[in-house]
Amino acid sequence: MDISASIEHAITNYFSQWLIAHPYLAWTIAHPLPGLGLLLLTIFSLWGLIKAIGRGIEQTWLFLLTTPFRLLQPIFGFMWSSMRGIGHNKPNDEQLSWRSLPNSPERIDYIIDRLEILRQEQDALLQELSTLAGSASLKSNPGAISDTQYQNLYAKLLK
Repeated sequence: MDISASIEHAITNYFSQWLIAHPYLAWTIAHPLPGLGLLLLTIFSLWGLIKAIGRGIEQTWLFLLTTPFRLLQPIFGFMWSSMRGIGHNKPNDEQLSWRSLPNSPERIDYIIDRLEILRQEQDALLQELSTLAGSASLKSNPGAISDTQYQNLYAKLLK
């Protein structure tokens, strides 16, 4: 027996013993198309598993790195809100006096006066809007309300 035949016999014997020990691989060799499908399924499953492990590691590190800041956020948030509130949100004496008299006639008069001031400001803004928009565009749009129509509606609303 020559050397090439003995090498061929050794490789064939080893390969046949290996296929006997692994019957799934023998089936895959005998049926190549389903075997290829199983191979692709295995590759994609492992790929998904590796990606899931990577995402899990990333989320763990993000959690570990942001936890100290999340724990300190209420403290810094309270300090920031208290620093922002200095000098800005102090109610003046007029507001305190009106709040202390919720059902007084003076409070009602104050509210009516404020509403009248706001109505005048709204009328002035409507007038400015009508001059900016131009009378031609308002006349061409029949759905637009004129200032006099708006004032009539507002007067009916107050009644």
